[in-house]
Amino acid sequence: MNTLSGRNGHTITTSSRETAVEFVIDAIESTGAATRHDFDIDRIVATVHALAEDWDFNTLQPATFWRVASSFIKA
Repeated sequence: MNTLSGRNGHTITTSSRETAVEFVIDAIESTGAATRHDFDIDRIVATVHALAEDWDFNTLQPATFWRVASSFIKA
């Protein structure tokens, strides 16, 4: 995760591919129903990045994120 120091010592986190991967893994594993090994994380990240046109995946609607993620469940 990339961090910068802002005014008054506040930490600013910049979005990057690494933070996007962390976001996807956290979202998938947060339900407790699946793990990162059940999904093609790289393809989810690439697809969501193309849709969001940003590494900050919080800008995407949750339903859109899950629709993409469900497309990349490993068999």
